Amino acid sequence: MKLLTSLIPLIPQPYKNIAKFFIKVLDNVNSKDELTRIAKKFEDITRDEKITVTEWTELGGKKYLGILGGTNGKRKD
Repeated sequence: MKLLTSLIPLIPQPYKNIAKFFIKVLDNVNSKDELTRIAKKFEDITRDEKITVTEWTELGGKKYLGILGGTNGKRKD
């Protein structure tokens, strides 16, 4: 994870936010099964090539990524 974080300054601006997003995701994932569950949910949501506010809120909420809801990415399980 440190390697990826240290490369952030070298990533072009349009891709920086994407890289930061995936770092946040990986910080919140505790197991391979959880990562698989999140990936499946992401695949289901993006199947129609659109993400609604409701879908994003569900994906980013505490049941999945845990990056929404005022927790600053820190899960409180």
